[in-house]
Amino acid sequence: MINKSYSTTYLLTKPYDDSLQYGNDGKVTNNTKFAINNAIFNIKNSKIIGKQQDTFETMLFLPEGEGRQGEGGLRTKGYFKHSYNMVDGEWWIVDSDNNPVIPAPEDIQFKIKQYLTSTAQHQTHSTYLPLITVITVVYNGAKYLEETILSVINQTYPNVEYIIIDGGSTDGTIDIIKKYEDYIDYWVSEKDKGIYDAMNKGITLCFGEIVGIINSDDWYEKDAFDKVINSMNQNEGDIYYGNMTIISEKTKQELEKRYTNEKKLYFGMYLNHPSTFVKLKVYKKFDLFDAKNFKIAADYDLLLRNKINGSSFFLIDDCLAYMRDNGVSVKTMELTKMETEMVRKKNLSFIIYHFTKFIKFIRKTTK
Repeated sequence: MINKSYSTTYLLTKPYDDSLQYGNDGKVTNNTKFAINNAIFNIKNSKIIGKQQDTFETMLFLPEGEGRQGEGGLRTKGYFKHSYNMVDGEWWIVDSDNNPVIPAPEDIQFKIKQYLTSTAQHQTHSTYLPLITVITVVYNGAKYLEETILSVINQTYPNVEYIIIDGGSTDGTIDIIKKYEDYIDYWVSEKDKGIYDAMNKGITLCFGEIVGIINSDDWYEKDAFDKVINSMNQNEGDIYYGNMTIISEKTKQELEKRYTNEKKLYFGMYLNHPSTFVKLKVYKKFDLFDAKNFKIAADYDLLLRNKINGSSFFLIDDCLAYMRDNGVSVKTMELTKMETEMVRKKNLSFIIYHFTKFIKFIRKTTK
């Protein structure tokens, strides 16, 4: 059920409408979809003009892949979302470098002010409203996908971009996605090379300053994004992470509160992927998930790389997400252990790797 008190579709604009054409279905035509050029927003041929050192380009739409079954969402109807900065008491849309470029329309000015005065926690002077992008990857996940979607679109934070990457499902997943198409910014269904390849596709589509990834078995606490934004406003960092609760698929009971500690990343995956949010600039700098070499632990690989290379981590000491005890890593514990060691060997120096291995051995034998 959609909570009408909140909406992740409040802050929509059609900034490229003068260069787009629409078909009878209300969607952008293919001959204009990849030909958007807008100097104000640093867009060339429907890609954001980035920095020379960026590891990938941000795209407005995905080129058609193998076995595409469908594509849709608000972007395909010409609607896009942005981050906003306040300039002289007025909210402005910012470009990919967070530079104010044009004033926000009056209706959006009103909606932002309405949100910022809606509860006591927001009644503080704010000059920045960043866009959060959330990605869900799914394949034949109809059983629980709707709960995941609702946990995103019912967030108390209004400036949310939602992207769903489906691997070509055959079980009704696409019907569920279409049911919420007016709340999803972009979705596509086509074959991929695994879960991290799908995540990489999603990241290349992100407009948000910070990115969360939630799988189709998991769901967010309703005010998770507000907590992330509050932490961002207080701490200038690269990666923000919180706690997570494990729920029994059979009994629906809480099994475990999983706390996190990035200082332990040298020893293993001590962050919860569903409750971790990474700045888009971090992906641009350190690249996407290593989908070629890892089936389970590419998220650990990416986070450990960031830890070693000096990215700043900030703890949000609260539950941000929930996970059922039926995830891929839960079902494949042996592969998870093997890939975890592969990640450590790949990224740690010989001395640090063996030192941490020794520490783990000591801790195990002295329990």
